[in-house]
Amino acid sequence: MPIAAVPAYLGQNFSAASPGMRFGMYLPIWTNRHDQTSELDERRKAQSREGEHLRQLIEREGDERTISLLCDEQYCREHKLKSLPRLWTKNEFAARKAWDEVVPLTSQDKDTMRALLQRQQELASLFSPAICWKIQAQCVAPFATGLGNEHPLENGFAFLWPYGLPYLPGSGVKGVIKRAAQELAAGMWPKHPAWQGLDQPLYGIEVGRGANKKRIGLSVLDVLFGREPPPGDPNAVRGALAFWDVIPQIAGDALMVEIMTPHQSHYYQDKREAKSGNSTSPHDSGQPNPIAFLTVPPGSGFCFHIVCDTAHLARLIAQRETAAPDLLAPADDGRPSWQHLVEEAFAHAFQWLGFGAKTTVGYGAMKAAGAAAETSQPETSADSAAAQPQAQAATPTELWQGAELKFNRANKSLIAKKNGKTAIALAPRGEAILSSLPGELRRKIEANQFVRATVQVSEGTLIAIELPS
Repeated sequence: MPIAAVPAYLGQNFSAASPGMRFGMYLPIWTNRHDQTSELDERRKAQSREGEHLRQLIEREGDERTISLLCDEQYCREHKLKSLPRLWTKNEFAARKAWDEVVPLTSQDKDTMRALLQRQQELASLFSPAICWKIQAQCVAPFATGLGNEHPLENGFAFLWPYGLPYLPGSGVKGVIKRAAQELAAGMWPKHPAWQGLDQPLYGIEVGRGANKKRIGLSVLDVLFGREPPPGDPNAVRGALAFWDVIPQIAGDALMVEIMTPHQSHYYQDKREAKSGNSTSPHDSGQPNPIAFLTVPPGSGFCFHIVCDTAHLARLIAQRETAAPDLLAPADDGRPSWQHLVEEAFAHAFQWLGFGAKTTVGYGAMKAAGAAAETSQPETSADSAAAQPQAQAATPTELWQGAELKFNRANKSLIAKKNGKTAIALAPRGEAILSSLPGELRRKIEANQFVRATVQVSEGTLIAIELPS
C-alpha cells in the first residue's frame, strides 16, 4: 500500500481540498508500511501497556474523545503513545475520523460541479438535436463507483481528475445501456417491442480487398455500440454512439457513507478463529465485519449526453435488409429512430439495471426526470394555488411497515430502508421529521441504533414517520 507523501508546507488542514484529494493523497492513514504493521501486530499480540492504556481510555472517555486525544501530539508525547495516523488503520477509529474529513462538500466543490455540467451543456448545444441527445435523471438509491480501487479503507472510489469530484465514466454508461439493449433485443422484456429482433444481422459492410474481401453482418447493437469480434476474427467495428462522462449534481452538502457487513468472514476466508468456534464452515456465531464505503446520496441529479456520429452511422446502415430499420429516419416527433431506441434502453436501465457498483443489491437505481419536473416553476395565480392540493393528493403514497431508520449526520438526511428499497428525506426535511419525534426515539435514531417504524413514502422520498397510537 502506498504511503501519503504530503509536503510539510501544506500543513495538516486539507478541508479546502477536493473530496478526491481528501479521500486519496491527503488521507492521514496511508501508513501501511511493513515496519508499522509488524509493530502494530506485536502490540496487539502482547497486549502492551500502550494497548491497555488505549482500552481504558476508550472505556473512560468514549470513542469520539479518544480520537481527539490520539490526534493531540502533546497528549501522545506525555503518555508515550503513538499518534492516531501511525497507530490505527483501516476500519478502526482513524478510519471513522477519516470519513468525517472526506464526506463534506465545500461551496467550491458545488460550484465546480455546476460549472462542469454547464460546460457539457454548452458543448452539447453546438450539435443539432438529431446528433446530440440528453436525458436528465435522479438517483433514488445511493450511487457508488470505483469500489475496487486500492485504498486503506478497503473500498476505493472513482473521482474525476484533476477536479477530484465523483463522476460516472462514459464507458460505464455505455456498458449499462448496451446490456439493457441486449436484454430488450433478446425479447426478455415484451413491454419494449421496438427492440425485439434487433440483435440479428440486418446490415452489412464489406471489409478487405481482392480475394480477401468479405461481408460482415451487423445488428443494430453492433451499429450503435460497436462490434466485438469473436476470437480469431480481427474485424472489429466502431459503434456510432459516444457516451460522455456524467458529473453528478450532489444533493445536500456532503457525500454519504454506507456500511456493508459480511457475517461469516471466517468461512469466506477459510480460516479458523477461536471467536468463530475454530470452524471454517458457515454458522451463526461468525463475527460480523462492518465495512464502510463512500457513495453519492440519493436525490442527486445525473445528466446523460449521447452523441451520434451520423456520417459513420449512415455508412454502417447503407446496405440493409428490407426489414432493417433506418436508424436515421425521423419518427413522428421528428427525432431520429436511434434516439427512441436509446431512450427505451435508458428506461430499462433506470428501472432494472442501475449504474455504478453494487447494482445487484439496489445501488445506482435511477428515475428519469419528467418534462414537468424540469420545466415547472412556482405559480402565483389563484387558480394554480387552488389546484396545488389536488396535485399533491394525486401523488401516490406508500406505507412501509417495519422500515429500518438511519440518520446521516454528514448531510442531515433521514433514511428508511425496507426490502432493498430506500426512501430519503434530505435536509431540512430530514431534520424536521426527526425533531417531531419523541426524545428517546429521536436519540436512538441519531445514534443509529436499530430502530424500525412505519413510514410514509412517496416516489423514493420519506414523507413522515407514523407513531403508534
